[in-house]
Amino acid sequence: MGRKRRKIVKKVIKPFPKLFTCPICNEVSVAVYHEEGSDAARVACGSCGASAEVRWLPAYMPVDAYAEFYDIVTGARRPLEQLIPQPADEPSEAADPGELSGAEAQDQGEAP
Repeated sequence: MGRKRRKIVKKVIKPFPKLFTCPICNEVSVAVYHEEGSDAARVACGSCGASAEVRWLPAYMPVDAYAEFYDIVTGARRPLEQLIPQPADEPSEAADPGELSGAEAQDQGEAP
C-alpha cells in the first residue's frame, strides 16, 4: 500500500489596484501619478476633479499615496502645501520669556 498524496495549495496573491474609489463621489476613478525620483506624488480623481499632492517615500506604493489622499480629503490630515512652514517676513514681536518689560519689573519690586 502506498501513502496518500498531499494536496498542494497555492496561495493567490492579489495585486494592488491601479484605480481607487474616490471618497467624495464614490466612483472608481482615483489615480496616482508619480515621477521616478520625485519626493511628491499627485493623486487625482478623474470624475469629480478632486486632487492633492502628497509626499512620496522610496518604500511607498500607489496604495500608500492614496491612503494619504484619503486622509487629506476626509480632513484627518492637512495637505502637503500646508505642512511646509513659510518663512516669516517680519520679526516676531514677542519678547524673550526671560526679559521683563518696565511695568512688569516694577510689579515685581525691581527698578527698570
